[in-house]
Amino acid sequence: MLTKISSLMLLLSLYISSFAQKSVSFDFDNDGKIDKMIIDQRDQEYSITYTLSTQKKTFKTPIITVGGQENSLSMAKNVIVFHSQYMRGENTFRFRYDDKLKQLKIIGFDNTQYGNATNDGSGTSSYNLSTGQYIANWNHFDERKNTLVAVPKISKKYPLKNYKVNQLKDEVISQLQDVGYELLPSYMK
Repeated sequence: MLTKISSLMLLLSLYISSFAQKSVSFDFDNDGKIDKMIIDQRDQEYSITYTLSTQKKTFKTPIITVGGQENSLSMAKNVIVFHSQYMRGENTFRFRYDDKLKQLKIIGFDNTQYGNATNDGSGTSSYNLSTGQYIANWNHFDERKNTLVAVPKISKKYPLKNYKVNQLKDEVISQLQDVGYELLPSYMK
């Protein structure tokens, strides 16, 4: 009975993940012509490719290996949302066309960590790269009390960042995940 349930859950998981959207089409650069972004997924690696009709050019990220077990794209108004889920967490990036750069840039980064088996280190952070605002809500497992404790909310304004989407790579993702690390209480480092 257990193997039938396990098999059914595996098939259901594969069925659902096959519907994750791997491309979006929209007028990213506001010229009246449809542009397109695609996730090129290869096992645990992926890259993002997009075209802009005003540039008559294709932009592509280097191969990315951070996260990326389940990736998807969607649109929220004029913002592209790239969601990347991995074993113990997930990242959500927000991209928008920048008139000055004449390219898509990263305007937001959200990180969710599930923590370990006791949820130690679990929580969320949100970094608005356009305003520099960083907000985080993390948890710590207190072994003396044997309970999960919320760390006081962390909020700080950082200098503005300008990352073009085609500059997205492992090092940039790691830098974004490390924002706010110095603000964590010492017992969480």
